[in-house]
Amino acid sequence: MAERIKLNKVSLREQKQQLGMYQRFLPALEARKQMFLLQLAEARRQSRAKRDQLRAAMDKAGELAGLLRQMDTLVTPHLKVERVDSSMKNFAGLKVPHLERVVFAERSYGLFETPYAFEGVRDTLRSLIVLGTEIKFLERQEELLNEGLRKTSQRINLYQQRLMPDCRDAIRRINVYLQDQRAVAVGVAKVAKRLSAVSL
Repeated sequence: MAERIKLNKVSLREQKQQLGMYQRFLPALEARKQMFLLQLAEARRQSRAKRDQLRAAMDKAGELAGLLRQMDTLVTPHLKVERVDSSMKNFAGLKVPHLERVVFAERSYGLFETPYAFEGVRDTLRSLIVLGTEIKFLERQEELLNEGLRKTSQRINLYQQRLMPDCRDAIRRINVYLQDQRAVAVGVAKVAKRLSAVSL
């Protein structure tokens, strides 16, 4: 241990209390680690699924490439994101952002002034934007969950490999010292008894 322990009963009690505290906290930390692992796996699964959807949507948008070039200036104002609504979800004490929805600025347009495929092209491009935003949120979730998992794993390792063994070692050393002190006290008492018996 970094600090020098006192070899007395008070220190022994404190070391036993600390060891008990570490043993109570360790299962909670391990449960938290498991929750992080489950949430991380779920975030990765969702991220893969969204990436697959994005690839499929990009392929569909590729089929509309000719229409996109024709309607580029017409569609662009309808793709402006007004706001991104999100919330914070709590996973084992860690706040993680969660995408609620992407709101686009609604602009009016004349049904007869736009090409017949305008709404299809606009909706396809909007879906690409939404999928990209969802992927960014999922990547951020992964980053935060990885960081939480890393910190929790470090704390578990600290408890298991450093703090608990140090407490056990300190308890053992204090017990040995106190037993030696009791043995010395018994020895001194016997010598004193013999001396008092001899002097009488």
